[in-house]
Amino acid sequence: MDRTLIIERGFNGPRLSGNGGYVGGVLAREFGGDAPVEITFRAPVPLGKTLSLARTDDVLLLNDGGTLVCEARAGTVDHLSPPPPPADWSEVTRRGEEGGSPQDSDFHWCIVCGRGRPVGDGLRVFGTAGPEPGYSLSCYVPHAAHADASGRIRPEFVWGTLDCPGAWAAQDPDDWRPALTGRMTARVIDPPRVGERCAVVGWRLGAEGRKLYSGTALYTESGRLCALGHCTWIVLKT
Repeated sequence: MDRTLIIERGFNGPRLSGNGGYVGGVLAREFGGDAPVEITFRAPVPLGKTLSLARTDDVLLLNDGGTLVCEARAGTVDHLSPPPPPADWSEVTRRGEEGGSPQDSDFHWCIVCGRGRPVGDGLRVFGTAGPEPGYSLSCYVPHAAHADASGRIRPEFVWGTLDCPGAWAAQDPDDWRPALTGRMTARVIDPPRVGERCAVVGWRLGAEGRKLYSGTALYTESGRLCALGHCTWIVLKT
């Protein structure tokens, strides 16, 4: 299979490259099936550029000319034991009002967590580290602009919600160096519906040098588990 793919401008994490969660979800869709998919990022994902997709054995490769950008293969999230859904939704709402990436952040325009993205444009998954060390809590209200004809949020956007909250859980809150998605594995279980208030719970899984590991779980207010993700983060050198 040889095809082309364009990640349109606006689906960014850092201002000039694709958001790892969203791009991972697009590749998972192209990979096919309902099982978890593992996405490994080898280079920043260009925006607004024609990229090539090629299937090699059981791996889907995304290339920018002669540069391997990322690869998709079968993965698993069976090792994850997510925390329970939040009991205090006033705390979820507060973090939605105060969290996310502000104007002075490298990710102010991120499609997932950027506060510069208006309602119906960005996902506006706003949260912060806490309430305990090694965890994060975020608020997400699904919008019709990101839904399919049945009113369910499309998988690539569900993948997006699992991205940034993982970094907030894995990274030291006093460490302001940017962290980028190096690898992400996710399983979409039961996508939320438009307007169905949700929380993303993130938790730290460990660290090796500049590599950080996190889990994320997307829950509805009723406690339904919608999706699970596992991320490897690369903290950039300053």
